[in-house]
Amino acid sequence: PHWADTLVNMRKVTHQVVHEPLAGTAFLPCVFTLRPSPTHEPPRIKWTKIWGQRGTDGVQQEQTVLVAKDNVIKVKKAFQGRVTLPGYPDNRYNATLALNGLRSSDSGMYRCEVVVGINDEEDTVPLVVSGVVFHYRAPHDRYALSFLDAQRVCLENSAVIATPTQLQATFDDGYDNCDAGWLSDQTVRYPIQLPRPGCYGDREDSPGVRNYGSRAPEELFDVYCYAEQLKGEVFHASVPEKLSLAQAFTHCQSLGAQLATAGQLYLAWQAGLDRCDPGWLADGSVRYPINQPRRNCGGDEPGVRTVYQNPNRTGFPDTTSLFDTSRSNFCLRTFVLYFKC
Repeated sequence: PHWADTLVNMRKVTHQVVHEPLAGTAFLPCVFTLRPSPTHEPPRIKWTKIWGQRGTDGVQQEQTVLVAKDNVIKVKKAFQGRVTLPGYPDNRYNATLALNGLRSSDSGMYRCEVVVGINDEEDTVPLVVSGVVFHYRAPHDRYALSFLDAQRVCLENSAVIATPTQLQATFDDGYDNCDAGWLSDQTVRYPIQLPRPGCYGDREDSPGVRNYGSRAPEELFDVYCYAEQLKGEVFHASVPEKLSLAQAFTHCQSLGAQLATAGQLYLAWQAGLDRCDPGWLADGSVRYPINQPRRNCGGDEPGVRTVYQNPNRTGFPDTTSLFDTSRSNFCLRTFVLYFKC
């Protein structure tokens, strides 16, 4: 019968992309109505995450988030403790999903499917999680930043000092770094996936974010910064001859741009920038972004590589010397928007 085809009526709209920052909470809407069914069977709700490029078979990757029917909600292990259906207990027709502790890897398309008997409807909502946490070290040495210095260098690099929840969300995505750094609450922490000598901290053999607790502001450590959004476009610019930092600065200016900051390069890396050519940045560091690890490009993991003067990973290159420095730099081209009144 015809009415059976419209038993489930999903309130579909073309959903705008839901943009939320790292460690925040996203609400993904899914609201529907039901016509009375002969069996009075409660609807079954299923949320699925879809992501990645379609392969040669046209199929993307899928991961079940949760399944709900009547008063039973089953959350898949990967999302336990982070997802709820806040309106569902009071209204079985409100399947809006709340996802907290957002990670970069949560970005993707989310599908809400409502099934009653042989009838089903679905709706999709895109989610983009923005922002990136990065470790920052003083130009001259490891553990050389007071709390005020830490706040300043993050601002100078288009970022702010990261919060504990932002560092935790980055750790939950696999971040591992054995350098103790300031966070916004004046604690000092570092994320460890693989416990090893010198990196056990207060958790011994367990993975987790190590915590030195609240420290006096004049103590010296590195810092974890958080960059939210890239305003402009970072691009790689190279020249045949080697450049000093001052020449790199002028080279970007000649292209109608400016030298990119570390925070801007990390955001560009997160957005997919991949260059195996070290280049100058505004802070006098030499770095390069790798999304597809390969031989002679600094390791097996994606990330932004930093070129240090010393084998123990301290000291930025001499900004005036052309010896063994970069032939390239990363420039930022900002966009100017004109609004017609």
